[in-house]
Amino acid sequence: MSDGYYILEEGEEKGPYTFDELTDMAIGIHDRILSPTVETWQYACDLPELYPYFVAQEIYLPTGDNLASFGWRLLAFIIDYFILSFLLTILISLVPSIGVSFKLQSYNDLLKLPASEMVRLQVIVYVSLLIYNSVCEASAMEGTVGQRICKLVVVDIDGMRLSYLIALLRSAGKVISLFFYGLGFLSIFFTEHRQAMHDFLAKTYVVKRD
Repeated sequence: MSDGYYILEEGEEKGPYTFDELTDMAIGIHDRILSPTVETWQYACDLPELYPYFVAQEIYLPTGDNLASFGWRLLAFIIDYFILSFLLTILISLVPSIGVSFKLQSYNDLLKLPASEMVRLQVIVYVSLLIYNSVCEASAMEGTVGQRICKLVVVDIDGMRLSYLIALLRSAGKVISLFFYGLGFLSIFFTEHRQAMHDFLAKTYVVKRD
């Protein structure tokens, strides 16, 4: 074993460095590091002692012990449900200005809507959900308002913020799951990394920030 940390830079071994010297070098998750605690070169993201360093850089590597449970994800979903319901109420009150109107005074009115109006309403709901989730998850929040409140972030396999395209793909997968009565969410219970169907689709993970 080495007496300090070594790093490969353009195929050249440099070091040894102390831990503080190493983290002052602004290392990346894919830098090859030789740690004094192991005998083989590792990627920086595979060294547990570097996890706090990456968290400080707002890189939340998905590990076995920081994956969000179903309970936390459900709570975030409920919070987002109320937020979206409020926003949709405002949106539906505005759509008559573009020639679309819904006569909704109660839940019974919703059940009595003609098929054409029901389709329009569903489109508005799903598009709103798609935009809300994708914009929030691709933003600096790295998650929806509900996820932010619950200290959850949505990241890729490298623990990084999602691009808008990946966030949009993930949101589309969530819409598909909701269309099929939420069946896509059930895989959280029996998959190794607690991924729902939309997480598999976009190769994403939901982790706890703390």
